Order: sequence, then C-alpha cells, then structure tokens
Amino acid sequence: MRAPIPEQVGLLYDKLTDTNVLHFGYWENADDETPLDEAAGRLTDLVAGKLGLAPGHAVLDVGCGIGTPGVRVARTTGTRVTGVTISRTQVDRANELAAAEGLSDRATFQHADAMDLPFPAESFDAAFALESIIHMDRVKALRSIRDVLRPGAALALTDVFQRAEPAPGKPSLMTQMVDIWMMSDPVRFDDYPALLAEAGLELVELTDVTETVLRRTLLLVAEQMRAQDLSHIPDEIVASFPEEERRRLLSFPDELAASEELGCLVLVARRPAE
Repeated sequence: MRAPIPEQVGLLYDKLTDTNVLHFGYWENADDETPLDEAAGRLTDLVAGKLGLAPGHAVLDVGCGIGTPGVRVARTTGTRVTGVTISRTQVDRANELAAAEGLSDRATFQHADAMDLPFPAESFDAAFALESIIHMDRVKALRSIRDVLRPGAALALTDVFQRAEPAPGKPSLMTQMVDIWMMSDPVRFDDYPALLAEAGLELVELTDVTETVLRRTLLLVAEQMRAQDLSHIPDEIVASFPEEERRRLLSFPDELAASEELGCLVLVARRPAE
C-alpha cells in the first residue's frame, strides 16, 4: 500500500503545530456541547482506559503531536510515557509542555519514525496512537509497535477508514483527504483483522466511533478554519488546490462531516502472550 514519506509528513506537522486542529474529540451524544479541547481530552481518556494502565507502567505514545495526550496520560495514570513524532517542532513543544506541567521525569518525547521504532524489544507495557497511523504503512507501523511491546501488552488506537463509496456522480472526498493530509491509502473497517494478523497482533476490540468522534470534530474544525480564514492553513495544503478552489478549503470539513465516506474507529489489539 502507498504511504507518504515520513520526512514530508514531519514538515507538514511542523507547520500544523501552531493550529488547534490536531486531535479528535469524543462526545456522548448529539446534545453534548463539550468544547473541542475538552472533548479531545475525553477521547484520550477513553483510549488510555482500554489499556489497563497502572503507576510505573512504560507507555509508548505513537505520533505524540505536541504532547497533550501523552502528558495527560502520565499525569492521570502515574505511568511513564515516551512519545515519538516525525516532526521536530512537535518534539520541542511536547517536551516544553511536559516541563511546564512538572512531568519531565515521566513524560519524554523524541524524534522517531514509528515504522522503525528505536527502542529495545519488549520494552513497553502498553502503547496508544491517536490519529497518527493515518500517515503510515499500517502493517509496518503495527509490526514495529508489536516488537517493542512486552508479551500480552495492549495497543489502542484511533484511525480513519473508508466507510462508504462516494455519492453517485461526485468526486471522492476520501481521495481528496488522502492527498491533502498526506495520508496512506485508506482502509475499510473490516480490513483490520487481517492487518493485525499480518503484524502479529491479536484483535481485542474494533468499534466504529464515527458519530461520537469524527463528525462533531470536523464541524468544529470547520468553524475554526472559517474564523481563522486561510492564513493559518499550511502552504502545502493550500497549494494542493487549484487557485479557484482554494477558498473551498474553508467548507471542506463541512463536506467531510456531511459525507458517509469517512469513518473513525477505535481499535484495541494485543501482542500474544508468549
């Protein structure tokens, strides 16, 4: 499957670091008016809660962004979190956040390719990945994570998947999303059992969270983008559209939220006990 070049993804996120659209949120229902930043923390808690974390556990945060989820997990669970990202700007921001929270001893972040993790085998008690595997060859990433997990340890992640075909006569929004955000080729919900088996992991849980996670996130992102206009959108994304379509960027998240094409899932897998 096609996957973007890690260094190019890193440069993209160097520019995205100063925006407020880096993480999905979780809402209980259509009447839940929780702000995006709080909902993002709620999704972090939901994912981390599936890992059976205990104080002192070594936890890997794959695609850590600016460190907000990793620092939150370290603070709320008493674990030791090591985060990796392909963006050097994000590494700096994440370590600054850990220091500001007084958690530099339990939350550290470094530059690394998640498809080739630089850690000893069987060195982590758990791992999580929030919206980061979308930029990777999934099997390579899952296999790399498996190798650094201890036998019986769990991985929890969120991913975007192809939920439906494009509306008749309309271009594929998923294809546009893949191109704009430097995503790897889309997968379908039912592809994951085979992907996990190929990577040497066992499926524990696979849940479609499109309605409670993806749609509301996209709508709130659309609001943010309209408020910021195009000035806060990275040049790489703006340039991917023809001149006459660049203003359409402001309505693109609305189109995604209204479409049936995109889905979001939560996955829990485990390295087999040996």
